[in-house]
Amino acid sequence: MITVQEAEKLILDSIGEIETETVSIEEALGRCLREPIVADRALPPFDRATLDGIAINSSSYNTGQRKFNIAGTAAAGTPQAELPDVKSAFEIMTGAPLPRLADCVIPVEEIKITGNTVKLPDGLQLDFHSGVHSQGSDCKSGKELLSAHRLITAKEIAIAASVGKTEIVTSKMPRIAIVSTGDELVSIEQIPESHQIRRSNDITLSAALKSSGFTDVELAHIPDDPEELETQLRAILERCDSLILAGGVSKGKYDHIPETLAKLGVSIRFQWVSQRPGKPMWYGQFSRGGERRPVFALPGNPVSCFTCLRRYAIPAFEKWVGLPKTNPVYAKLAHDLTFKPELTLFLPAIADPRPSGELWVKPALFNTSGDFVSVAQTDGFIELPKARNIFPEGEAFQYYPWPR
Repeated sequence: MITVQEAEKLILDSIGEIETETVSIEEALGRCLREPIVADRALPPFDRATLDGIAINSSSYNTGQRKFNIAGTAAAGTPQAELPDVKSAFEIMTGAPLPRLADCVIPVEEIKITGNTVKLPDGLQLDFHSGVHSQGSDCKSGKELLSAHRLITAKEIAIAASVGKTEIVTSKMPRIAIVSTGDELVSIEQIPESHQIRRSNDITLSAALKSSGFTDVELAHIPDDPEELETQLRAILERCDSLILAGGVSKGKYDHIPETLAKLGVSIRFQWVSQRPGKPMWYGQFSRGGERRPVFALPGNPVSCFTCLRRYAIPAFEKWVGLPKTNPVYAKLAHDLTFKPELTLFLPAIADPRPSGELWVKPALFNTSGDFVSVAQTDGFIELPKARNIFPEGEAFQYYPWPR
């Protein structure tokens, strides 16, 4: 068996970068940006009022003038106006261009308007561009606003829209096939016989991938028949970018997955990891179009399957589409723990954030790697290293939140 750290390194070192594609800005949310976004003009493109009020030249006020004739109104969306002279004023709305000869905006709460005359109180501290968002103060034309290799969220969409990007170069969304195996599994709408269970791994993994941003997912169930496995998996590898299998990967008589993958030309990188849950985990790659594409064969027990997806597959897919590695999260144990087997333990836990800003977790013991009912009450899992067996209260360990 290899260690958790060795498994992680073998996976991530084997992952390249998926192809790019150009999508509309409406389709870009949740993708990885693969081009820099550059300002096509200065932002803001003009001196703009940040509030409703009166635009004047501050020199007149600072030399004693308190009454100003209102020469016009500047509204957002209208061309830039101009004061007739430095002793007059313009009524101005938020977002409107500052009139030429004006250099500040006084908020409407500070003034009194009678007819076409505005009266200003004594004691105002008027500086150059008070109440004004100055042209180019956010960025100059040609400045890189967003670098490539970042997740496109609502704020990235806002910036792309502001510079007129109707289309964006992003990472291709990989098509991921999730295949469950096992003759004991029936579809969720069926009433199982006493020797059967409803199929849940495939739809669970699909939901976890979609909530992590990988939305192009297809599901299939294949019986424990070597010929049927080979036929269906061959077709899946021809049309999909990646494959995740749930079950059939251990040493049982009906565990045909490793042998079948080898027949299909999928190269193995490792099988068996020194971890609980999830020891019989398999990872390999297949080649298509000159690109190496990942294949994960996860244990069939629900907790093992879900944990291995979160610990290994999702970070691998994030690297594949070009996203930077996320910073690790650490949490402190809320009570002492002892674990004797020399395996890395992935222990489901309930998050307990404290007012101090520290994250603590309450480990939740579960019956077996099939006890998904208990795990469903938790928020993630902590990773306890294999080199020791006593873990005291208050010590921090790496914490992995479940996909939401």
